[in-house]
Amino acid sequence: MKFDPKMLAYCGIYCEQCSARVAFTERDWKHLEMFPSRFTAGRPDLSEYDCEGCKGRNLCGPCGIKDCASGRNLDSCADCGEFPCAMLVAFETDGIPHHRWAVDNLRRIRAHGLEAWFAAFRPALRCDCGQRQSWYHTCPVHTDTLQKEE
Repeated sequence: MKFDPKMLAYCGIYCEQCSARVAFTERDWKHLEMFPSRFTAGRPDLSEYDCEGCKGRNLCGPCGIKDCASGRNLDSCADCGEFPCAMLVAFETDGIPHHRWAVDNLRRIRAHGLEAWFAAFRPALRCDCGQRQSWYHTCPVHTDTLQKEE
């Protein structure tokens, strides 16, 4: 999978791994089976999940992190002199499972650069068997390419 910089959210989440986006692009509802219900409520079919990430037409709604970073003309919070700010740390620890990777992604981007980060991150997007991985659905047979906490 080719890296798409516009799919890197300001907060450090890579939106190509979003379960809603993968469900839409792959036309596969199983990516939403374990997705938090607050994101799926009121959306009866996959056609309503055509999200382009927070730098495009997004489904996540209003975001203070996005407002702050875009207002400062940053590509992501990794470029901010105040990184990591209290708002970003609160986001990372808000209890939503996929948020916990955000600040770590940004730290790696700051330390190694965007391309090197993506080269290391890329295996988390697709299983060795070719099946797309997402935050809330991974290949049930092959789990060795999952993004792991360190």
